[in-house]
Amino acid sequence: MRKSFGKRLLAVFAAIASGFGMLVATSVSADGHGNYPERPITVICCYGKGGGSDQAVDAIVGPAAKIMNAKINKINITGGGGLNCLPEFLQAPADGYTLLQHIDTLTSRYVEGRIDLNAVSDLEGLVIMNVAPTMLFINADDERFQTDGVPDFDKLVEYAKQEEGKLTVSNINIPMELISMAVVENHFGFKSRQVLTGKSGERFGAVIGGQLDVLMEQPGDVSKYVEGGRLKPILALWPTRFENFPDTKATGQDYGLDWEPLLRFRGMFTKKGTPPEIVDYLAKVFAESYQSEEHQEFVKRKSLDIVDSFRSREDTTKILEESLGIYAEASRELGLPVRKGL
Repeated sequence: MRKSFGKRLLAVFAAIASGFGMLVATSVSADGHGNYPERPITVICCYGKGGGSDQAVDAIVGPAAKIMNAKINKINITGGGGLNCLPEFLQAPADGYTLLQHIDTLTSRYVEGRIDLNAVSDLEGLVIMNVAPTMLFINADDERFQTDGVPDFDKLVEYAKQEEGKLTVSNINIPMELISMAVVENHFGFKSRQVLTGKSGERFGAVIGGQLDVLMEQPGDVSKYVEGGRLKPILALWPTRFENFPDTKATGQDYGLDWEPLLRFRGMFTKKGTPPEIVDYLAKVFAESYQSEEHQEFVKRKSLDIVDSFRSREDTTKILEESLGIYAEASRELGLPVRKGL
């Protein structure tokens, strides 16, 4: 199986990041554009409370509300693998008062034909504020997959190979995670039984409670459980070991997997047709919010500095455009459906 698509995505992120280096400090007027905002703004979060997207919204809109001197409300509309939120967002006027927080699912689901919303042509990207790699985690007390108290992925692979579906994985029904898990299984030669749910509490709790063996997740989303001694990382889907987790083996460095994994990215969007002055203003607000001391503390606490996480409005559009082609290539290689014309 050719594994170039992940490398392309990582290269896109790296090239864009190197283009701007450190963020240039800006100051956005709290007066907004004209009378905007003259009433509260609503952010629709498409995933459950307590999950990575929910945390990302809280972290970015807190400083943004202070910058704009405006109230920003958040509503969580879950289900459908992050798609049930879209009808309400699309029914709202293109006036900058209803924003969408979403992830790479926007492009991957479009590629497979699950949605007709094209993130490039139908949305205005304001900012990407999270770029995160993926890891596998086990229950911290699960001695089956540890050696002298240290997680041992070799033991997990040995266990998984005993019988197809013997290893159970708590995962989410999103192409990035499903493709990533498929690559791991193909490389190590086993087939797991994946239990899929969009509810982060259930997903984490299934492994913490001992019902399932392994959790696939971004490290920042479960940092409190790792710090609290309830979960331990057992594999980094990355070319090298992370500085944050030096004892955790990596797919590339330790196992020779020549594949740069797909990345989770979370961004803020508004509808195409929103007045350009408002789009520009919101993009500047979120850029300044990202740089705020409050948000930077969140970035460090959630290990979101493993990969440079900020992308401007312009670079958000570039990444969305490139992602369409990357997910089309990835899906074809794994035998998954691909929208005609891509």
